[in-house]
Amino acid sequence: MTRNEIVDIPAMAGRAVRLAAGDVLRVVDVEGRQVADLVAFSPADLSERLSQGFTRMLHGTTAVGGPGAILYSNLGTPLLEIAHDPLGVHDLLYPPCNERYYRQVHGLPGKTGCREHLTEALTPFGIPFADVTDPFNLFMNTSVGADGAPVIDVPLTGPGDHVDLRALTDLVVGVSACAADMGPCNGGHCTGLQLVVNPQDAPA
Repeated sequence: MTRNEIVDIPAMAGRAVRLAAGDVLRVVDVEGRQVADLVAFSPADLSERLSQGFTRMLHGTTAVGGPGAILYSNLGTPLLEIAHDPLGVHDLLYPPCNERYYRQVHGLPGKTGCREHLTEALTPFGIPFADVTDPFNLFMNTSVGADGAPVIDVPLTGPGDHVDLRALTDLVVGVSACAADMGPCNGGHCTGLQLVVNPQDAPA
């Protein structure tokens, strides 16, 4: 892809891009306090995809972030390296929100979530709903309480904060602007994101 290719993601929507090895993807929180669900797949073998579990295991922590952190596939392959990340606060615990979750847990039939929005964006690449399961939740502020229960807090990002990720292999990457408009996940208000492929000022 060319430098400064910009993809705008509206609130509660998803988009997908193809990256070549060495490309840098910038994910921008346009207005602040907005979570971005990111999934990644190998175009050579779509069964190889970003894995929360392998990323946690190979880092030895659930708190993966900051420059140099690697996101791994379900085969243990390094997929993406974080190149710029001022806050370093992200989530590797939660699956993408989805229609079934909103219906069963919140009594909101028909409300779609990141899983549906990512699937819509990834369908042209041959990636089905069943495979959209394991995001790196950028900007999502979570922790684990003393009782073992996960806790969600308001994201710490402000307008224009961003993370740069360098592709370590050819990839198809999907990103959604999280659709959770209740509770603290997105500060109670969903907004949009912006993707920039190979930004001019990306770290070398």
